[in-house]
Amino acid sequence: MNKHDFENLRGQIDRVDREILDLLNRRMALSEEIGRRKATQGHEVVDSDREEAILRDLISLNPGPLPEKTLRAVYREIFSGSRALQMPLTVAFLGPAGTYCHEAAAEKFGDSASFIPCSTVAEVFEEVNRGGVTFGVVPGENSIEGSVRETLDMLMTSPTGICGEISLRISHALMNRSGRTEDIRTIISHPQALAQCRQWLKGRFPGALLQESSSTAHAAEKAMEDAGVAAIANESLAKRVGLQVIRRGIQDKVENITRFLILGALKPMRTGDDKTAIVFWAEDRPGSLYSLLEKFARYEINLTRIESRPDKGAMPWKYAFLVDLEGHRDDPKIADCLKELSSRSVMVKVLGSFPICSEPALV
Repeated sequence: MNKHDFENLRGQIDRVDREILDLLNRRMALSEEIGRRKATQGHEVVDSDREEAILRDLISLNPGPLPEKTLRAVYREIFSGSRALQMPLTVAFLGPAGTYCHEAAAEKFGDSASFIPCSTVAEVFEEVNRGGVTFGVVPGENSIEGSVRETLDMLMTSPTGICGEISLRISHALMNRSGRTEDIRTIISHPQALAQCRQWLKGRFPGALLQESSSTAHAAEKAMEDAGVAAIANESLAKRVGLQVIRRGIQDKVENITRFLILGALKPMRTGDDKTAIVFWAEDRPGSLYSLLEKFARYEINLTRIESRPDKGAMPWKYAFLVDLEGHRDDPKIADCLKELSSRSVMVKVLGSFPICSEPALV
């Protein structure tokens, strides 16, 4: 390719970029007008159902070579910018910045949202409860280590509901200041991250002290302070704090996925591909749990998860049951089942109905 041809192609790109800029501003102007009308009619600014429908349509129409992952990333920021024009969006997450929870929040809401780090899961719930933020993001469960107990306990007792979910493929990296394995005496990370890398650590660092931290980001900060400490964290944290990556992808299983829950007052409409989360307390008598679960089978409702947790604040050995089921609370058979369930159990609490997350994102 000669210089003239090269410059000609660059000129075409410049013209396309100007067209894209013009179209983006026209789209944002339309979003502003929609925001004004939403405000006068009392409608929610965030419309996840509409955003997902737009994405589905665009993906089906996309002829390439633009990859689907890139298309989703571009529109994540377009949606984020549109929301910011309509109303400032604040999102609390289990922090500090750089944690996987932070990555999940950014993946869902884009960079135009304002992110507020919280030191505990309970603090995220409290921020949402008091109206200090629009949404909260907390870890729900991991495909290797299971549910996050603090999140389950808060869902049982908090008035805050679930309005969405986001799944991330988690890839852990081992990092320290020097990049040398021989310097490592202590390995520190969040308990879930340590557990997800248990066998790898046992095989390669049998003599190292494993130490728990409140977050992967805090672990990275500790590793920066002490040359004998290595952290297990998201690779992006190495660049953020100045650590050297020793080994990538150290989790015991390649399919390591964490599901994060989006907290808020938003009540998504039915999409046809939804999930409902509930918690119920069964009566303390023989066959009580069986009689309740039998109703789901009779209504042909598929349960994707059931887990028991001690009922905080109640008598010892009293348990609540947290259940995820396929479908929306407004689906007739689910509404009828929940009504019947309420008449037979001590209490049923619907935590939320929301669209099932699509293919997990990779961080």
